[in-house]
Amino acid sequence: MLTIRRIPDLNDQGMMGDAFAERIRECVLELLIARGPGRTICVSEAAQTLATRSGYHWHDLMRPVRTISAQLADSGTIEALQQEEIVDIRVARGPVRLRLRALPGQRSAQVG
Repeated sequence: MLTIRRIPDLNDQGMMGDAFAERIRECVLELLIARGPGRTICVSEAAQTLATRSGYHWHDLMRPVRTISAQLADSGTIEALQQEEIVDIRVARGPVRLRLRALPGQRSAQVG
């Protein structure tokens, strides 16, 4: 029988532990790099991949993945998109796709 674990509690500031946050960062970036330049992933893809590796239920990982994705967007590493427009993932409602940010001089990539 499969046992599903709940994610660790958030601290007083609403943040997860550094090690868990780093696992999320690594997962998001790994998926984006594997997908290729200009290609996108859904936040749920990262949550599902992380759930498979960690034993947590993927729905429980959606908020932490969005939180870490917002930090990656703030640092300029990735972009969050809805309907091919860059959005602030903190306020965007509904499905959001992620892509690596294009380097200066690169042409804008296709959403996919």
